[in-house]
Amino acid sequence: MVLRHLPEAGYDTRPWKNGQGVTDEVLLLPEGAGRAGFDLRISRARIDARGLFSAFPGADRIITVIEGAGLRLEFGDRSVTLDPLEPFGFDTGLTPDGIPLGQGVRVFNVMAAREAWVLGPARVLRGGAMDTDAALTVVFALGIGVRIGEAGAQLSPGPGDTALAGQGARIAGPALVIPLTPAPGRG
Repeated sequence: MVLRHLPEAGYDTRPWKNGQGVTDEVLLLPEGAGRAGFDLRISRARIDARGLFSAFPGADRIITVIEGAGLRLEFGDRSVTLDPLEPFGFDTGLTPDGIPLGQGVRVFNVMAAREAWVLGPARVLRGGAMDTDAALTVVFALGIGVRIGEAGAQLSPGPGDTALAGQGARIAGPALVIPLTPAPGRG
């Protein structure tokens, strides 16, 4: 059983790696890992002004706008506009220019070292329920009424809380759901 509650009150606010803002560190695995040596990093950040993303070579990221009008990412030769609650994945070795639309945004990030995990595809539950067959699933509660059941245990994270669930978990309510599968050879 993996079921673990990561309440918003326990998030650790730290400066961005590039020093241009702050992030709420939700979880780094393995425990005690630094930003340069993680297998899994979960964070939430406020983006109020244009700025370059920090590079984390060797990892993939799924980013989702959870508050605000949207975020444009400029990757040099291409631009992608992220609408609210539309997860987007990219190589974290890249350092796109992030441009918030409107008055700023808050984003939820899951980054995974490629040698450890394969991310996604991410999904937004607006209601209803789903069962997960992933080895590990990150669940971010978008509102009231999120419920997670795994091996007879139940968890009801509040809005803004994060949870980890294992294979066979049932997830219900408004949530961002990001499954992770062990990388080939790690399994």
